[in-house]
Amino acid sequence: MRIVIAGSGGVGGYYGAVLAKTGHDVFFIARGAQLDALKSIGLEVKSINGDFHISANAGENSKEFGPADIILVCFKAYDTSSTLELYAPSAGPNTVIISLQNGVDNEDIIAARFGWEKVLGGLSFIGSRVEKPGLVIHTAASNIIIGEMDGTVSNRAKMIGEMFNAAGVKCKVSAEVKKDMYGKMIWNIGFNALCAIMDCSAKAAIEFNETKGIVRAAMLEWIAVAHAVGAGLTQDLADKHIERTYGAGEIIPSMLQDKRRGKRMEIETFNAKAVEMGAKLGVETPVNATLAGIIKYWNRGQA
Repeated sequence: MRIVIAGSGGVGGYYGAVLAKTGHDVFFIARGAQLDALKSIGLEVKSINGDFHISANAGENSKEFGPADIILVCFKAYDTSSTLELYAPSAGPNTVIISLQNGVDNEDIIAARFGWEKVLGGLSFIGSRVEKPGLVIHTAASNIIIGEMDGTVSNRAKMIGEMFNAAGVKCKVSAEVKKDMYGKMIWNIGFNALCAIMDCSAKAAIEFNETKGIVRAAMLEWIAVAHAVGAGLTQDLADKHIERTYGAGEIIPSMLQDKRRGKRMEIETFNAKAVEMGAKLGVETPVNATLAGIIKYWNRGQA
């Protein structure tokens, strides 16, 4: 497979490296120090599944790589619109574009540019981060769910699922990928902002009863929002996400990773999205509004 990794941070860097290690022709879109490192020294991965190193084909955009079979979009969700043209040269007639970003509306933005026929829904569950340029630390999970946005189970989705599984990445092909996206947001809504505020891992946040209560309350607000749009999420999912987190290893949520690096945090994608949708649907979201307000204060002035 010819694969473009659009955004080579902790998520894209890890999946791209695993696929390259397996023998696929992978091109990494990166910028700044990460791009310099990929070109000069390649990409080192220190993983719970075993450490390895790859040489990397990389650039600021995919023009030199040309048409791809698969494009994995791993940029921050707030950069979805501004990065479309970076991988547009690789969007050929039969290319499949999969967003592994956070949020529930990236597919709409990508499809508006490239057409729904190229878009496959996707989401990832992983604990990984860029420790320094050229080095990805993988600490937990690495599961992917993909599926057609219309709820069918297509041959292309099955083929891509087999590709990931063969590379050692557990991949489920889902007939309810939209519901899965709303479900994944439960975890992000509960942990990302709060862990960024407290500067702690996800597990640490639920080992203290009072903050565990905040995690659960934020999750339940999102579940109510999702229920209002017909996503079919049930309240017990909040407790299930919390219980799974106890045994998931060290997960440093992406917003805390960004905060530690002085980068803008994805609050509009998480808690602020719950507040925005709740206001339109008549669902109250006071916990999410509080968490979003604090992060927005910290975000001011960040690029």
